[in-house]
Amino acid sequence: MKYCSTRGKVQAESFEDVLFSGFTSDGGLYMPERIPVVDECTLQKWKSLSYMELVSEVTSLFIPPEEIPPEELKDLITNAYAEFQHKEIVSLAAVNNFHVLELFHGKTLAFKDFSLACVGTFMDYFLNKRRKHVITVVSTSGDTGSAAIESVRKSKWVDIIVMYPEGRCSQIQELQMTTILDENVHVIRGEGSSDDLDVPMKKCFSDDAFAKSNNLCVVNSINWCRIMVQTVHLLYAYLRVCCNVGDTVKFVIPSGGLGHCTAAMCLYKMGVPLQVVCAVNENDIVHRTLSLGDFSPSGDVRHTWSCSMDIEIPYNMERLLLLFSDMNYGRVDSLMRDFEQNKSLIIPEDLKGEMCKVLSSASMSCDQTLKTMKECWDENKYLLCPHTAVGVKVVWDQRHASDLKTPIICVATASPAKFPEAVRAAGIEMPPYPQLAELFTSPTRYTEMKKGEDWYQILRDMIKDISRNKHHNENNGTENGSEVR
Repeated sequence: MKYCSTRGKVQAESFEDVLFSGFTSDGGLYMPERIPVVDECTLQKWKSLSYMELVSEVTSLFIPPEEIPPEELKDLITNAYAEFQHKEIVSLAAVNNFHVLELFHGKTLAFKDFSLACVGTFMDYFLNKRRKHVITVVSTSGDTGSAAIESVRKSKWVDIIVMYPEGRCSQIQELQMTTILDENVHVIRGEGSSDDLDVPMKKCFSDDAFAKSNNLCVVNSINWCRIMVQTVHLLYAYLRVCCNVGDTVKFVIPSGGLGHCTAAMCLYKMGVPLQVVCAVNENDIVHRTLSLGDFSPSGDVRHTWSCSMDIEIPYNMERLLLLFSDMNYGRVDSLMRDFEQNKSLIIPEDLKGEMCKVLSSASMSCDQTLKTMKECWDENKYLLCPHTAVGVKVVWDQRHASDLKTPIICVATASPAKFPEAVRAAGIEMPPYPQLAELFTSPTRYTEMKKGEDWYQILRDMIKDISRNKHHNENNGTENGSEVR
């Protein structure tokens, strides 16, 4: 398996190359050169596998054995999930007449832990072999930052810079980032939205010479490895819920950057029969794209209770365009250049039609989110995070009697423990979560970026300082550089 850009001008890259890359040099995102098809016989065999066994089987379709031998791959995956709280790693809960896929039993209580645990482990595997240091840069709307930090904080080969938007994360999300004082962790709080923070990050990566000289990489869902691993827990849920392999299952996925949705569509292209509803909050570009064909930012990122979905430009839309254009790289290149030039894009009707055969969407308000949290608690004593509540509201709205034969899985993207403000706003007494209590008394550390400052230069200078310190310490025989503030 080799990898190429969504825009077609970068070809034949290895998995290792892609793991350590951000945007491609032509401005696109990496995708496998082909999506492997899995037949029903294989899916039937996979029904009996544990989650970690399934991760090994699926990732081996995308990671050539000459890059990571199968037995080593299994060991890496075992190590990646060693600290997860649930014995099965993934948990499925039954709520009324639908299923909830609980993806919050990792270290930071969010679904990002599942893929980033593997990303960090795979990175260390290759870096140990190469004796090479890298700097990973993350722009987060909430959960990615802390999960990314946890995935690499123990690595002597990785420094991580995480940028998060001031006042737009929950307090616990923020503390999960700012209380990590390891020398290889560098946190920036920016006065703006996560989309604002994407701008200096992308600018750093678009300077190819700068990115290469400082060994920059990303672990956002820009990173293909994130998408690859996310296909697995969706497949695991499908195999647990379907009566017979080959039956259709509907997934309702709370959506922001569309990484999860892209993973689901890769799974669909692999031969797994599913339907997907993208559940979004008031930042509804995904809903407008799928319902109207209008992929145009509104110009304002609204701050909602489901803050990890407060995203105006979901960059994985580019991957979806490639998947549904039958891997037509030239067409995707043309469409994305139009979008970048005009800051808006009308999806061609034929392409929108292909997407809507399997994808649909719905948008929920903040009031609807809180009401759903309250209603689900009162009726089922099942506590939802605000992101999952957006999905559950979609399930309730779309679950008709005629549709009861089709299993529905709502993806629970985070634990409600991370969002006590939303839980209390919904009129629910917040249950205690002792494992989070120490965050409130721990010291914090971060750098601030204010509006009007040159964020690109600030980020660029931090990267150069980290590289300089790393090289200095290597020359003096030490392993870890000191943080420059």
